Amino acid sequence: MNGTRALRATTRSAERHYREGRRFRRDARQWSDERREGWVLAQLRRRVRLAAETPFYRERFRDAGFDPSGDFTYRDFARLPVLERADVSGRWADMLSPRVDAAERRKDGTGGSTGTPLTYWSGPEERGWRLSGQDDFMACLGLERGTRMAFLWGHHIDQRERERWRDRVRDLLLNRRWYDCFRLSPEVLQQYHASLSRERPDGLLAYASALDALASELLAGGLRATYPSRCLVTGAEKLWPAQRARIEAAFPVPVHEQYGSRELGLVASQRGDPSTSHALCVDWANLLVEPETEGEDSAIIVTKLHADAMPMLRYRVGDQGRFPSGSRPGAPCWTLEEVLGRQLDGLHLPDGRWVHGVGIPHMMKDLPVREFQIVQAADYSIEVLVVPGPDYAPDAGLLVERVLRENLPGVSIQVRTSESIPRSAANKWRPVMTHVIPAAVDPVAVAPSPAEFP
Repeated sequence: MNGTRALRATTRSAERHYREGRRFRRDARQWSDERREGWVLAQLRRRVRLAAETPFYRERFRDAGFDPSGDFTYRDFARLPVLERADVSGRWADMLSPRVDAAERRKDGTGGSTGTPLTYWSGPEERGWRLSGQDDFMACLGLERGTRMAFLWGHHIDQRERERWRDRVRDLLLNRRWYDCFRLSPEVLQQYHASLSRERPDGLLAYASALDALASELLAGGLRATYPSRCLVTGAEKLWPAQRARIEAAFPVPVHEQYGSRELGLVASQRGDPSTSHALCVDWANLLVEPETEGEDSAIIVTKLHADAMPMLRYRVGDQGRFPSGSRPGAPCWTLEEVLGRQLDGLHLPDGRWVHGVGIPHMMKDLPVREFQIVQAADYSIEVLVVPGPDYAPDAGLLVERVLRENLPGVSIQVRTSESIPRSAANKWRPVMTHVIPAAVDPVAVAPSPAEFP
């Protein structure tokens, strides 16, 4: 089979899985938890047995004393070690399934928001079920394929994809318009606002920080958008409460948060009314999402239920989540109460105690600051960069410094203003970054001052 024919066959296979995924999600929408658990377990057993055909997982199962051929339970599955990014980077060749031909495998990579880009492979089944999950979410918001969409999106990987002629043709056919958010300025944001006002898209999908920048620019000029007509969707970054408040003040429709990654696709999304609940519904038809540990807050662990080319079992995403009561390792969760942010984004004390970074944006939300970033050096010292808002005053910086000193005693802290905050390699805003590598972290984190961290 020549290359063109192989590509067509692979595309047809992915389209078949796409249709299957859309149909399944519609039929299973009202399933009970018990029925969902049974289906996920059956799918998990199938995926684990296929993974056992690869050298990497044969070795991993043997070392863990795990029998993939038996009718294992979720509790048994939790005994498997967590899959780290270093495992994938170092052993990817041993993780490729012999059942998927090289012509059917697609090589892809992450943007490197964790600091280390990751290369992985997907097959037609994974691609079909992944895309059908994204489209199912958008359809629930009234944004079916072909709906007029605008994207305030992009980093270096996305930009390369948009330069291909076939992608530009696809965008035209699917009624999509892209606005690059790699380099933003007040002038660029005003141009985007004028264009979006003319285009009047039904939906606007954006990086959370880019949409917040557009909202802030509109509010600063006393403007309010008349677009989109149906809803806003944010992704790529966590949507913080202060950002949500500004966006809702500047736009006429609700904003829905989605959570995912390039290597996993859509993990969870906010489908209900954002004014009543900010919980995210897990795409359980495609992914098994579990906490690494019992308790409310935990690292997010994900298993791909349709990874045909390169199985990924119990993969550490690198994010912390707030899980529903009763969640346990190995077993699927249907919702995430909140995605808290990157696991490594915390502020550390020399004695091993730490403050989780999720508290910092809550502390900053009532200050006249448009954006900020807190960077901790390897020597534990902290520099706070702030982009002043319209009502910023010097005492605002003093308040930030005082609150941080109360929670991080003995650590040098410096606050300075900046015109902009540098983005990560994947063009994402990271509010808290640390270069400290602690020898041991006290499991009982430093408690932030209640009055300052609502």
